[in-house]
Amino acid sequence: MESEEFLLVRDLLRSFATRYRMDSADEVKPAARTAAQQALDELGLAELRATALPVATVQECALLAEEHGRQPLTTSLLGTVLLAPEVTRLLGDGSAATGAVPTVALAPDLRFPGPTPSRLVAWDCEGADGALCVDAEGTVSQAELGPPAPTADLLRSVRTAYPGPVVGRLNPQAHQQWQAYALVIVASELVGAAGAFVELSVDYARERRQYGRPIGSFQAVQHLLADATTLVEAAASATRYAAWCLDHEPPGRALTAARVAKAEVDVSAVEAVYAGMQVFGGIAQTWEHVAHLYLRKVLLGATVLATTSDLLPVLAEPEAALADPKAALVEPKPALVEPKATLVEPEAAR
Repeated sequence: MESEEFLLVRDLLRSFATRYRMDSADEVKPAARTAAQQALDELGLAELRATALPVATVQECALLAEEHGRQPLTTSLLGTVLLAPEVTRLLGDGSAATGAVPTVALAPDLRFPGPTPSRLVAWDCEGADGALCVDAEGTVSQAELGPPAPTADLLRSVRTAYPGPVVGRLNPQAHQQWQAYALVIVASELVGAAGAFVELSVDYARERRQYGRPIGSFQAVQHLLADATTLVEAAASATRYAAWCLDHEPPGRALTAARVAKAEVDVSAVEAVYAGMQVFGGIAQTWEHVAHLYLRKVLLGATVLATTSDLLPVLAEPEAALADPKAALVEPKPALVEPKATLVEPEAAR
């Protein structure tokens, strides 16, 4: 789209996000989720990548995902608006277009599904009627939604999913493009969440006073926030370059850039949010404060699709091997954030 048109779309999303953001965990209720998702659907953003010739570039979609991550929102922008329509577009023949609103189905540990998966979860599924699963061979199948699945991220809806009929198959290049696109979109939202939380931490450091002075005047706090800002900027640079590659480079090279970006963001976003939590101090540990909503979102997001531990061995392979989309599905090493530790019941986390 034209740059001016994109700015209008971005500002529209910003206005929506300001209106429907959650300021505490107590506001995350079913009625609020439904109202926010309906308002998002009315914006018509699902059409940005739904056509054979997309209206929006990957770079523009990545910036929208980043903007969405900046606020604590319960809406499914990633799953139903950006990711699922891309699967349908890449199939190219409308095989998955059933009139329902799909999201994406992932493995139970939230990684890319393996070949012929028997168990799935529908990720980021607020407002979705079903799910689309792209397995390790590029086969696309429909999945039926089941009951809610336990998750530590209080903002994002996750449900169990049951594998269904095959609706198509992505060719190797389309499969590479899908994996690269998914990695970039998820990484972009993490960049937005980490960046916004660091900004909140800086604002708090200007206001909070100890020993008669703002804590932001203390050099130790300044160094902590400077390091966090550097981490966010590095993650943003890697992610935006990967988005550019999807618009301008062959799928294999774009997939390599996307893997680099996700590997960088998984580490940098978590470290940046940890730094912000230290600046907030004890108040950030309370249920009523917004800090833990960002922390949960980033910790769990760092395990989605592929972790740094998954991706670094793949990136160490010769360049020719990196073009294989199956390479992201190596046997997982110990993750930076243990999935079993984060996929807990919200009541237990509280």
